[in-house]
Amino acid sequence: MNAPTLDTSTRGIAEHLLETLRLLDRADDQRLAVQHEGAYGDVREALIKVLRTQGWGRGMADEAISHAMLDGCSMYDAMLATPANR
Repeated sequence: MNAPTLDTSTRGIAEHLLETLRLLDRADDQRLAVQHEGAYGDVREALIKVLRTQGWGRGMADEAISHAMLDGCSMYDAMLATPANR
């Protein structure tokens, strides 16, 4: 049996981190969902760092993540919808 092929592109990694952020937000153990401390904050920070490699400033990246979390859209769609990108 072959292992599934993982999308290791920057976009693929960003989408994976966003999905992990959503899972942490809904975790049974809500200590995982603490916004700034713990796993949620670490994953959000990792996603910001990934977006910054693509020329996004910290504020723009944070806004795009917030948009994606609230609207349930992909990270790519959230980046397109972020006012700084229009």
